[in-house]
Amino acid sequence: MKYFFLTAWCLFVVFAAPSLNATAMQSNDNYNIVVISDIHLLSPSLYDNGKAARQLDAGDMKLVLNSDLIMQRMVDDIIAEKPQLLLISGDLTFNGERASHERLAWHLQRLEQVGVRTLVIPGNHDVMCPYSKYYKGDDPTAVAHVTSEEFAAIYSHFGYGKESHRDPSSLSYTCEPLPGLVLLCIDSNIYAHSDDTEMTYHTNGAVKPETIEWIKRQLAEAQRGGKRVVAMMHHHLVEHIDGEARWLPNYIVANHDELAQVLRDDGVRVIFTGHLHITDAATIDGITDVATGSASTYPLPVRRAIIDASLSTMTIDTRFFEGIDEKSLDKGRAKIENSTSALASLVSRRLWPRMQSVLGQYEPLLAEQGIDTSRLPRDAKDVARLIGKHLREPLTQSLLAVSRGGEDPAQAPAIVEAVRQGLRQMMTEIFGDGGESVADFLLTNLMPRLEPTLRSALLDINQVGSDTQSSTHDHRLMIKL
Repeated sequence: MKYFFLTAWCLFVVFAAPSLNATAMQSNDNYNIVVISDIHLLSPSLYDNGKAARQLDAGDMKLVLNSDLIMQRMVDDIIAEKPQLLLISGDLTFNGERASHERLAWHLQRLEQVGVRTLVIPGNHDVMCPYSKYYKGDDPTAVAHVTSEEFAAIYSHFGYGKESHRDPSSLSYTCEPLPGLVLLCIDSNIYAHSDDTEMTYHTNGAVKPETIEWIKRQLAEAQRGGKRVVAMMHHHLVEHIDGEARWLPNYIVANHDELAQVLRDDGVRVIFTGHLHITDAATIDGITDVATGSASTYPLPVRRAIIDASLSTMTIDTRFFEGIDEKSLDKGRAKIENSTSALASLVSRRLWPRMQSVLGQYEPLLAEQGIDTSRLPRDAKDVARLIGKHLREPLTQSLLAVSRGGEDPAQAPAIVEAVRQGLRQMMTEIFGDGGESVADFLLTNLMPRLEPTLRSALLDINQVGSDTQSSTHDHRLMIKL
């Protein structure tokens, strides 16, 4: 579902690294923190080699059936590196299965035993999820999920213990994992009922008003104690692509402007997020949102944050995990490359009502120009076929670029040109001899309006054309705390 919204955005808009334990960058004077996100772990006890598991594997862009092995190997590398802290910014499990939470906690206990502290926050897949299932035999079957308090109990050693200060209204908390450094963990998920009387699933997120007031108190206390604060949340705080709040509203927290102002006023300069499965960093109005892609989705990003002894500077380095076999990595890349057709179909079904309205408005105008409108697409299947046929390659390259981050400016012109050519070919197929005229109209009138968003995505720029336009390196950056 995450890539559905990412692909939807692409359709609207356009319609190095060694393994983790190399070059540790650690000294006795620095604090070494590893950051991962969106593990989506599915316990091996919940699937076999049957039809249900095979269908799950074939239909998901994540390496779901490899997720437990990936976590095991990542933990091995983290143990070898021996950082002080591991942060995980939500979507710990595939779909909130109790067995998957317990399995992840077992992995994290291995780190605890060697002195590596782990702190987690829930994602939208983790609590009271109605899709908790096991995949054995021919058909998926419902299994036990967890409530918010059961979540806190399972992760009592990983952020929800006595050493933390809990928000009474959510699964948010603060703690001081390193001397002088406060970690503010914000629960940005939406639940049907605060007492967990009903299962729910919301991709979008919001921070409760009472939680924002709690955050203000926690930040004020940290300021009085002269402590630095670093935040972590599942949903984005700032736009990673210009127009994200419009095109991808389910991935940036609803009240992001209010929350960002609260954090900014009290000196928070960095927040770790996840959710959209992109590896991207964006700095807007003095706050850097460091989004980390999924640890079970190609290319398996892992971040390392080094904080100097004075707690004044954070240096972030990003690597892509290579601790599993090459065949599995190739499979993960292929899952993204092969996703465009299926995603085009899903997007087309969701967007078809709006597209019908647009086509209805333009059909008389096209007819006045002598263009045969009987060849216009009449249903979502036609649209999906056209997109898959003519725009598959640039959409695939766009998905791979934003998934990995660090977009190559040299690649952007080729992607844009491929979109232009694809649109021309699509219009020619629809309108025949009149297709060139329609394509010229679209490219002349539509592309300039979309250029700022295109530049933001393909050139990794934020707030394009404004006085505060900025570009933050996705993989290597330094942040003043």
